[in-house]
Amino acid sequence: MRIKIFYLSAIVYAVISSIGVLRLQLPGYLLYVLPVAIALFYLFYACQKKVELVHTTIGAILVNLSVQLTGGLNSPLFMAYAIILPIIGYKEKYSNYWIIALCLLVVETIASVFSHEIIILRLVLFAVVIIIIGVLIRNYSENEAFLKKSLVKYEARDEFFRPADFESQEILTSLGDIDRHSGVERPLLYYVKLIHNFFDANTTAFFSHSEHNLVLVQGFSRSELFCPGSVVSLKGGIYKQIIDSRKSILIKEFVQNPDELGYYKGELKIDSVMIAPIVLLEKIEGVLVIDRKGEQFDEKDKELFDEAVRAAGYFLAMLRLYERQYRKSKDLHALVAFAKRLHRGLDLEKILPNAVSSFREVLDCNDVSIAEIDELNEYGRVIKSTYIKENTEFPLDDGLIGFIVRHRNYIIKEDLSEGNLVVFKRSEKTRNLSFIGVPITQDEALLGVIWCEDHKKKKFNEDDVEPVNLLASHLSLVWQRAIHHQQEKEKAARDGLTGLFNHRQFQEFLQKEIAEKKEVVLLMFDIDHFKKVNDTYGHQAGDRVIKFLANLISHTGIAARYGGEEFTIVLSNTSLKKGIDQAVRIRAHISKSKIKFNDVEIQITISVGVAHYPGDAKTREELIEKADNAMYRAKQTGRNKVVVARTMERSGNQDIRGSGEYGKM
Repeated sequence: MRIKIFYLSAIVYAVISSIGVLRLQLPGYLLYVLPVAIALFYLFYACQKKVELVHTTIGAILVNLSVQLTGGLNSPLFMAYAIILPIIGYKEKYSNYWIIALCLLVVETIASVFSHEIIILRLVLFAVVIIIIGVLIRNYSENEAFLKKSLVKYEARDEFFRPADFESQEILTSLGDIDRHSGVERPLLYYVKLIHNFFDANTTAFFSHSEHNLVLVQGFSRSELFCPGSVVSLKGGIYKQIIDSRKSILIKEFVQNPDELGYYKGELKIDSVMIAPIVLLEKIEGVLVIDRKGEQFDEKDKELFDEAVRAAGYFLAMLRLYERQYRKSKDLHALVAFAKRLHRGLDLEKILPNAVSSFREVLDCNDVSIAEIDELNEYGRVIKSTYIKENTEFPLDDGLIGFIVRHRNYIIKEDLSEGNLVVFKRSEKTRNLSFIGVPITQDEALLGVIWCEDHKKKKFNEDDVEPVNLLASHLSLVWQRAIHHQQEKEKAARDGLTGLFNHRQFQEFLQKEIAEKKEVVLLMFDIDHFKKVNDTYGHQAGDRVIKFLANLISHTGIAARYGGEEFTIVLSNTSLKKGIDQAVRIRAHISKSKIKFNDVEIQITISVGVAHYPGDAKTREELIEKADNAMYRAKQTGRNKVVVARTMERSGNQDIRGSGEYGKM
């Protein structure tokens, strides 16, 4: 009753607006208030999952009222129609769009006549905009309907030919277990053709059953009006009755419209029809339909048809069992190939792309992602993905990945759109619907999680768990091996006592920086009177001093132990001034430090040489020589100081002609 009153009120408003009663010239500030009101309403309108004609009518009245109150056709708000009409067309039914749009055009036209201010150009433009938007909306709706229909067909066919989720022993006939010969190919096409010829049918159609639709997967017809890509809704009609009753029917005299069969388009005369549901393990998997022209089916045909339908169920079972065995064989080959590829490498960054491609191949899915897990700090980091940015970090307190980490078990989700499920991070929305994820473990340690996603619903099932776990196990072994390899590689590049880079690693890094033409400052320093430390306090004290110094400089550029008590620091992309400042700070800090060893405190000083590339040298060897000479100049001139090498000419005995000295400060 309230709805009827509302629409009557809307009609009354339209009449009042049409005769120009509402046409005013209100104050200018309303030009700011009214657009805000319109914007807020249509923001609310656009956010609604489903709009009613009531909402659309209220919005149209709001805009029309704003236009009339600010001058009608002369109103600057008149252009708001061009903004709201696409929104209405997108959210509303196509027919309701035309009702609202034409009503607005009529109201504005009549109102301009009554107010004697007809602006033909604006009215014509308004009409043109309505037509253009209407055409665009129609094309969009048709494309959307076509895409939805195509998706239903694609998913239904894929579901129909899915691998079996039952054991062959469950499909027993009076003749014993069905044939599971490995050479079986899908016989459905030839089976349908055989049935078609046997019954001398006009059309034979084999439908798969998919939720609320029937999708034609195979068919033969003598009619040019036959539509091979048909999708039939099960909201009503003859097919719904058959599926609900689970019984076959014979219509000897078919007097209904052939359009009800769902696979004809156009006028056609059909004389007789037989329809039956295809049942497999108490579940309806599809429908078989046969129609005929010129001659009716009889009861004997019906008995033979029922036998053919039962055989169709066993054919389908055989196809799915074969498909399962085929996929298992395919998975096994993929596992072998995956293992071969993985075990060839020791670098995790090179291994992960192989892992992602192997998972996509085995599961035939759209996306694969791998994350490493830090359980202590309760966060994960994406290290390889087909659609997520690498190094994306996420907490483990929500999402499916966090659940996998906590329970150390796999998860399968058939439809991620249900229940607002989060994959790994609330702010990161997935573009997929199906999900399967497994942990990557090594003994009791959790290394990471790998998960697969697909655009289709129900892509993954329990049969996928075993191959995924096997792939994850292989990845776990190689992952652990890569970690050990990296650790050993690090050890080979490090000095055993200090943990700093060793001499060889220092040379390689410095060569790389110079080859890339980077500005480099090289600090080279030596512990003053280090032999005295060893002689006075022992070699363990000397080791303690070296470790102290190494720890102090370990995070300053690329620090290395050059040999004995000599150290180097490579400062990349650094000016000479900044390099000198760094050297001065290090020397000053060390001279003030006291190194505790047993019951004594040891004080040391260092002599530092500084050289700059490309200012002081053109090659790695020359840069090291300049820094080394500057360091020895510091030692020769009193120690505990910083000496900066200058661009210089060297004499035959390699003495330095000049240097900048930064003494005790």
